Amino acid sequence: MKDLENKLNSMKIPGIEDDPFEDKLRNKLLNKYYKQPNNYRIKFRYAAAFVCLLLIFGCSTILNPDIAVKLNKFAFPGRIFIDENGEEISLKEKLTYTSIYNPKLVEKIDPEEYEEDKAYIIRKYTSPKEGIIMIVSEFNQRSEKKEREISF
Repeated sequence: MKDLENKLNSMKIPGIEDDPFEDKLRNKLLNKYYKQPNNYRIKFRYAAAFVCLLLIFGCSTILNPDIAVKLNKFAFPGRIFIDENGEEISLKEKLTYTSIYNPKLVEKIDPEEYEEDKAYIIRKYTSPKEGIIMIVSEFNQRSEKKEREISF
C-alpha cells in the first residue's frame, strides 16, 4: 500500500496551458459541487412564505372562528342541508335529528321527561361468509381527573 502512495506522489500532474480555460473549468466545478444551486433557495423561500401564510390563517381562525365558517360557505356553496319538505336546515338542527329531540318523535314522547344516561356506539360489519354482524359498545364518558399523590 505504501508503494502505491509513493507512486501516486511521484507522478507528474499535467498542467493546462490555457489559463482562461483553467479558470472557467474551476468555476464550473465549484458551482456544480460546492455551491448551492439557486433553485433550492427559491423553493425554500416559497415554502417559508407558505408556512407563514398557514400560520397567519391558523392564528386568525383561533382568534375569530367565523372566518373558517365564511371560507367554508364560500368554498362549498352547494353544501346546504335540506329536509323532507325542501326547507334549508342548519347543521345544528340536523344533528338534533339523531337525538331525543327528533321532530318525528316529539309527538310520541316528551323529551323534557327524559334524562340522558349512557351513550352507545353501534358498528355494523359485513362479511361474505358470515353475513352481517352488529356490535354495540358503551361510549365511555370522560371521567373526572383524580388527584394524584406526588412523592419525593
